[in-house]
Amino acid sequence: MSEVIVRMPPSPTGGLHLGTARTALFNYLFAKHNNGKIIFRWEDTDKERSKKEFETEILDGLAWLGMDFEKESSHFFRQSENREVHTEWLMKLWEMEKVFPCFVTPDEIDAQRKEATAKKTNFVFWSPFRDETKEVLEEKMKSGDKFVWRLRTMKDQDIQFTDLIRGDISVNTNTLGDFVVARGDGSVLYMLANVVDDWTQGVTHVLRGEDHISNTPKQILLYQALGATLPQFGHIPLVLDAQKRKLSKRNVDPDTCVLIKDFQEKGFLPEAVVNGLVLLGWNPKSTEEVFTFDQLVNAFDLGNVNPGAAQYNFDKMKWFNTHWVRTMDLKILAKHFEKFAGVSCDEKVLDVAREKSRDMYDISSQLEYLTADPNINPELLLSEKMNIDQAMVQKVLPAIQAMLEGVNENEFNREKIREVATEKIAELEVKNGQFLSPFRIALSNRPVSVGPFEIAEVLGKDETLRRIERALK
Repeated sequence: MSEVIVRMPPSPTGGLHLGTARTALFNYLFAKHNNGKIIFRWEDTDKERSKKEFETEILDGLAWLGMDFEKESSHFFRQSENREVHTEWLMKLWEMEKVFPCFVTPDEIDAQRKEATAKKTNFVFWSPFRDETKEVLEEKMKSGDKFVWRLRTMKDQDIQFTDLIRGDISVNTNTLGDFVVARGDGSVLYMLANVVDDWTQGVTHVLRGEDHISNTPKQILLYQALGATLPQFGHIPLVLDAQKRKLSKRNVDPDTCVLIKDFQEKGFLPEAVVNGLVLLGWNPKSTEEVFTFDQLVNAFDLGNVNPGAAQYNFDKMKWFNTHWVRTMDLKILAKHFEKFAGVSCDEKVLDVAREKSRDMYDISSQLEYLTADPNINPELLLSEKMNIDQAMVQKVLPAIQAMLEGVNENEFNREKIREVATEKIAELEVKNGQFLSPFRIALSNRPVSVGPFEIAEVLGKDETLRRIERALK
């Protein structure tokens, strides 16, 4: 493959949506897999809705996911800074008579549309000004009448292209009509601005959401009008919610993450979110589900992107997060936790805390008894379900105390404690739960926590015995 240049053009008019992040990820992986370049371009021509805070959120969110576009992009553009270039090419199209000023008002077009609806026919607008000479149109422009610039679309022409994901697509221009490309003041609209930017900036592959597929035939006509080389197009399938609607923050449960900042705030790991995102539409053609970023770069192939819509499963995202929390390299997890919580954590303690954790909040919760005194609620020691009454507690806890006192300080680890506990359970002739539950609760003061052997190892012999003694009292 010749040099690959992709572009990532978000609009800073809202937060970083899961769908936008997935599009960025597919572009990023495709470029990296092919040793290509990435262009980052703010689509910021909507001045009223574009906000600096959204730019910050989008860039921070992408960097958090592992895509630092500020550092890794070959070029960093703003579409608004390219307005003169857009207008220059608009005027060249006018000189070549590829575009023309149309003076038909929106009300007149709306009336035509309603008439077509009444007749139950498809409405396609062909401007009566498309056949006027350039001299006549220039004179009319001087009159001060309002107009828009439209492409002079050739009639009954098949526009054919091979989508990298969806295969061969053909659209006849009779379904397109003369469409608007700029306002009368020369300010270019999205359709033409993107073509000019992508062409002049050397983009070879346009990978974007499926909702843009209807724009592609029109943009191909613009490329042809400009005499420009076409890029290759690939349209990534939509992400749907559980009701098979386009995924939107408004339509899901408030606890479901849709924006990347939602994942950050709920204590997700970026590795888990990337893992879940890439499998929304991409199939590795294997039974593997868990991938590091480097593995994704090596494995990513656009040919394995499913053209059908991908259904979002938040429970699966949580599953990925649980997996990564419990298995990732401790040093990396420690860095993530420090960034999330604002405090560092001993790796040995963190390794124990993550055993019962699904996210960063769970880790913080486990650390509450692993690094600080949790006190004791004696009622938690009792359990009707496990047949643990006061007499059972008074039988088990002193035995645990004596057992732990007999373990040498230099052997006070989970393996040794498990070994002597197994012997003690057999000696006392009690069930495992009747022994382990009071042991664990005496140390953690929680009905659900990490196992007592692991807690004891982290606490050390002196603190473990102190907590057992307090529970006995």
